[in-house]
Amino acid sequence: MNEHNVYKEETLHLIREVEENPTLNQRLLSQRLNISLGKTNYLLKELVKKGVIKIVSFSRNPEKGRKLRYVLTQKGLEEKITLTFYFLKAKEREYRRLKEDYKRYMANSKEFTKTKETVQGG
Repeated sequence: MNEHNVYKEETLHLIREVEENPTLNQRLLSQRLNISLGKTNYLLKELVKKGVIKIVSFSRNPEKGRKLRYVLTQKGLEEKITLTFYFLKAKEREYRRLKEDYKRYMANSKEFTKTKETVQGG
């Protein structure tokens, strides 16, 4: 998988996680996604710039730490659908390739078995 696909995959996982758990902080998001905290911060900032995610503060007490909620926007939902479709198509291509490989291996295996039996007199 190339670097661009990894970025897309991490973005999709981040969008899914934000949608399912909007109150998770960046540290917990990074742990759940198994990516660095810095990368999580970078991805979130990029998604906010693109309008995919909106950050909402929901802390009522300003003396306590800022509590943030990540909200998936309409554009974010569209991005999630687009990325899901992209990976679904990629998996379909991979499945077809593996299926063809399997058929070829099985055909070669049958030929190998026939040749072996002929040589051994079986």
